[in-house]
Amino acid sequence: MGLALLVLVFLIALPLAFFPEDIRKFYLSEGGPIEVFSAAGYLIVVATLVREMSYRDLLKRWYLVAILIAMCLRELDFHAHFTTHNITKTTLYISPDVPLLEKLIGATVVIALSVAFYLLLKNGFRSFVHGLRHGEATAVAIAAAVGCAVLSKVIDGAPSNLTFFGIQLTRIYTSTVFEEILELGIPIFLAIAAFSAFPTQDGLTKWASGQITPNNPRSVT
Repeated sequence: MGLALLVLVFLIALPLAFFPEDIRKFYLSEGGPIEVFSAAGYLIVVATLVREMSYRDLLKRWYLVAILIAMCLRELDFHAHFTTHNITKTTLYISPDVPLLEKLIGATVVIALSVAFYLLLKNGFRSFVHGLRHGEATAVAIAAAVGCAVLSKVIDGAPSNLTFFGIQLTRIYTSTVFEEILELGIPIFLAIAAFSAFPTQDGLTKWASGQITPNNPRSVT
């Protein structure tokens, strides 16, 4: 956990202190190293689940893989590449210019992911809270990933949100660096969670189903 935080701090400082202008642009560009590493991080977590969980457990806990793949595709901007508007925006569903098929596809994806998140919370929230209280590495790493997601969204939405209150805020490169590196932190901490949850083969399966693993993942305290 500590090493991951140091890596994120280093990745934030790197472009701000050392990179020339052209490298800075490439660093955070679409298809650049940060975006690629972020997407690859989610795939590493998926590969870990597929390797460690049985086929039966994967079918039962399909939402784990579904959410991770969706986050990977979102990092690669798939949510906006193949439809007229972003599938998470209401414009896609209310605009008369959008074909009905696009609306149906977008709605299907959103509903499926909503169900996946519901099942994740329903089956895993209790053990997540228990893990946090006991300082278990899996739960703490997941909390760190959630924290990265929340902070990145706050930074991303700050200019538009503050405009509502009459405050004009110009987006600068530094804020973009923080946002993108925090987004990279999400798969990094999820990978830590997955690795720490598998001291035995059934570790994450039992954790995700709301059971406490018999051998308890390594504590961070």
